[in-house]
Amino acid sequence: MVAKPEGIELVVPPTISEARALAFLHKHRDWAERKLSEMRSTTAQSGPAQRLENGSTVPFQGREVPLVIREHTGRRTHIQYDGHFLVSVPAGTENQPHLARNALFNWTKLWIRDQAGFIIQRHAVRFGLYPRQIRVKRMSSRWGSCGPRNDINLNWLLAFAPPAVLEYVVVHELCHIRHRNHSADFWALVARHLPAYSGERQWLRQNGAALLRRFE
Repeated sequence: MVAKPEGIELVVPPTISEARALAFLHKHRDWAERKLSEMRSTTAQSGPAQRLENGSTVPFQGREVPLVIREHTGRRTHIQYDGHFLVSVPAGTENQPHLARNALFNWTKLWIRDQAGFIIQRHAVRFGLYPRQIRVKRMSSRWGSCGPRNDINLNWLLAFAPPAVLEYVVVHELCHIRHRNHSADFWALVARHLPAYSGERQWLRQNGAALLRRFE
């Protein structure tokens, strides 16, 4: 079991049953949570979260794009993307960065669901790995999860990672429909979908904590 800023990784040998692996994880839960807390405390001290202001940038699909915030006479906040993000907020609003963040979250939720749908269409049919639904959430330390009813949850910040990383996380969670662990069989199935997945996995290891910290 290894503690990383983005979460806990438990590598299970093929000879170990899922029940034994889960029992081991439960036994060492306190240690894992303590290590995660220590890591998050360390990374939080290395720099403040990004303030979404007019003229700042966001790393949409891994590429920094401008963020423009302007006032308008309406009562609602609107967002659109055309090579840059344009957020229109009600005139006189005091907390524009907060409105911009919420608008960005709502926009990326829809965008990621669409992108995940395309990815699933490409991969699910090969081995019959069909999720019940896709949900996009704010997640503090994980990039994705697969629930017991095959619901796939994705971190909204995947919109700010390279497209290949989003595909890797979706495929990773799809493979959990077949294997509820990180056994050798699980990784073999991931590799059958994405033979070069190690590059995207490495990207998350090297950049994931900074991305989580940037938008925390």
